[in-house]
Amino acid sequence: MHMMQKIEITQIASTAAGELVAAVETVLAALKGDSGGRDAKTLFEGLAYYAWSGITDEDPNWIEDLLHEACVPVELLRGNLMDPTGTNLMTTDAIGFINRLVNAAHARKAIDDGGRVTIEWLAALANVSERTIRSATNASNPNAMPIIKEGHWTFIDASHALQWISRRNDFAPTQVPNNGPRSSELHRALQLGEVWQKWRENQNLTIDDLAAALGWSGKQVALYARIESGNLGDDSLVLSPQFWRELAVHLGSKEPDDVAATTYRSLAAAYANWRLKSDLPPRH
Repeated sequence: MHMMQKIEITQIASTAAGELVAAVETVLAALKGDSGGRDAKTLFEGLAYYAWSGITDEDPNWIEDLLHEACVPVELLRGNLMDPTGTNLMTTDAIGFINRLVNAAHARKAIDDGGRVTIEWLAALANVSERTIRSATNASNPNAMPIIKEGHWTFIDASHALQWISRRNDFAPTQVPNNGPRSSELHRALQLGEVWQKWRENQNLTIDDLAAALGWSGKQVALYARIESGNLGDDSLVLSPQFWRELAVHLGSKEPDDVAATTYRSLAAAYANWRLKSDLPPRH
């Protein structure tokens, strides 16, 4: 081997070794909480409280931060951690717990945001096997959860996942610090009116209280009451987006524009379905 080759190999080896050691030290600092984030114990506790107890924080970005920090241990566990003798450094129970915990937290976050969950995520959130979830989505089941197939992936919409898991006695609904209207709750709701009724009752207000405070007409009162009860009709869109925005502000929403827009779009979609059923005969 020529001297130049030896020098090049030495330089490459030194660079590679330096990068590896620096990477391990960076990961270790993150897990110990020395790099500005939470230590692993605090991180896992926060994820567990959120995933399986529904406990949240006042900071709206809190769970996003936790899930971002969880990427470090999840990626680390993709490798086979062992010492130079070949002994595994972590038990399969510990590895399984961490992966299940992060999956459960992702599932609850997706449901809270009105997104989609995978079968693996929902199984982790419900503490059941993936086989149980697949059985619940089987078309032969009269109450089967609808699924969405995209390539090799299978997804379940938040509203259907929430409806299914809410039937379980061990499921704790997400505790929202701010009880004001949020668009994410509307996205994952099957009955829009029930959500608005809940927000109103959270403030211990009657429909008459809202009418007096916001100056509603008798027609507006009647229309709003019908929407709360889920009784839609051909005048469901008479209440304008501005009506819903003012109501959201009155009930303490921090995102009144989004809430109003989501409400009106949901009403428009519900009205379209109602009109189609009314005008078109059922197919046999």
